[in-house]
Formats: sequence, structure tokens, C-alpha cells
Amino acid sequence: MILFPKTEQFYEEELTKCLQKEQYGEAVSMLTFLLQFPSADQQKTEQWQALLNWLQTMQPETVFPALSSQVDEEEEEEDLLRQMVEEKSTVDAAFVEKLLGMLRAGSMDQQLAALEQLAFVQRGPVAEIRSWLRQGPRHPHLQFKALQALKHMGETGSIDFVKNGNHIVVDIEETPLSSEEFPGQIRDMIRRVEEISEMRQPDFAFFAKQTWQEFLSYAYGTPIYVELLTQEDGVIDIWASALHTALQEQLFGTANREELQDIYGIVDSMEGSWNNAYKVLRRHLDTILLGGR
Repeated sequence: MILFPKTEQFYEEELTKCLQKEQYGEAVSMLTFLLQFPSADQQKTEQWQALLNWLQTMQPETVFPALSSQVDEEEEEEDLLRQMVEEKSTVDAAFVEKLLGMLRAGSMDQQLAALEQLAFVQRGPVAEIRSWLRQGPRHPHLQFKALQALKHMGETGSIDFVKNGNHIVVDIEETPLSSEEFPGQIRDMIRRVEEISEMRQPDFAFFAKQTWQEFLSYAYGTPIYVELLTQEDGVIDIWASALHTALQEQLFGTANREELQDIYGIVDSMEGSWNNAYKVLRRHLDTILLGGR
């Protein structure tokens, strides 16, 4: 089988559209199709395989249909979840207690699912979730989901707990519920990566956005998050270029650090801050891509 250049370009454009529209199932099907062609450029084949592996890690519902709710994709996910929770609460008096049981003793995936559903329970179990969050160390992603659940329930005020080895205090009402609710400076960091990668590697922006969202849930409320919000010169370019470099190394095995630093405008005075940001991001990437999510 031969994949001609114009045909490859067409599929690349369609793949980029799928990722931009978050049509991950179609992206998986297209990547599986493209990987059937042994005549494709080796570097391009490696990029396709890396993207497919990433989708399998970050969007498991796209490759394991049994985990996906069979719903109209055009409907809003949040509205569907709220509707489902309301219906189950009506027909099953023990529904909330079952979710709390999953939260207390389930696997990480079960705990995430429980928090996502508890967020839409009318007069939700605020005290139970507060208590669970403060009990011992939890995975940072679970902790962030718990804060979001409490905010969905209308809870306000501060809460203290241990995260990433630090004792932190956060205001529940300040918790972002979406990427657009994070402070502008943090949003500018990922936009900078998207801007740089748009001309060089259009599909790389997808990897970067997913990774950045995972990282923010890991960092939220910690000293690392405070550092992201500092007004020091170049902080946006420092974190954006460190993310670009670390992620490119993780996905493709190599990255030209000097070239990327030059593109992002990293000068000698920023080198120390850049190295610190890079180490933090590499540690996080090593964790999530080795199954520690």
C-alpha cells in the first residue's frame, strides 16, 4: 500500500481538524488507518504512533467503547452528566451512598467518576467530600476534582489539606471549573506554545494542551502554582518553552533545546528559572506517562 504525498497532506489536515474539534474517536480511527501504510515516512509514522499512544492514555473512552456513554456527541457533556445524576438520584435512594463508597474505597478511576457525579447531586454531601479531601495524601488530580465538585455544589470558604507534600490552603470558590477560568497569565502560557507549534508541528498543540491541563490540576494551590502567577519578566516564555521542550523529548525522544529557547526568547538571565520549570514538568510527565495518573 502506498500513501501519496497529496493524500497524506489531506489526512493530516483532517486529523488536525478532528483534534481541534475534540473528535478523538475519529482521530483514533484515522491514525489507525494511516499506520497501515508501510511506505509512509518513518518520522511521520513515529509521530502518528506517538499521537495514537497519547490518545489511548489521555482519552481512553475513544479506544475502549465500553467505557463511553452512548450519547449524542453534539450535546453538552456537563448537561448530560447532570441529567444522568438527577435521574439516578430519583430512582435509586442509595445512589449517593454508592458514590461515596466508590470515593472512599474505589480505584482512582472510580473515585474520579464518583466526584464527577457527586458534583451534580442536589444538596450534595459537602461535609463528606470535605472530610475525604483532608484525610491523608491523595492524588493531586483527585484533589483538584474534589475542589471542583465542592464548587459545583455551591460551597465557599477555605479548606486546608496536604498536596504534593505541602500543606496548602485554598478558597473553594476560586477553583477553576474549566481551562478558561484559570488566570490569564496561565492561559497565555499554553497559547504561546500553540502559537509557536502552529507553523512547525500543528498537531503538537493538542499534546501540549492536554498535558498543561493535567499539570495545572497537579500544581493548583501549591508553591509551583504561585510561581506560575508571578509577574517576573519572561515567566510566560520560560514555562511555555520548558513545556514545549519537555513534552517533545517525552513524545519523540529528542528536542533541540537551544533552538527552542531561542524561538521563545530565553536569554541567559532566565536559564536558572527555565531549568527549574523544565525539571518540574519532566517529573510530572514521567509520572503521568508511566501510569501514575
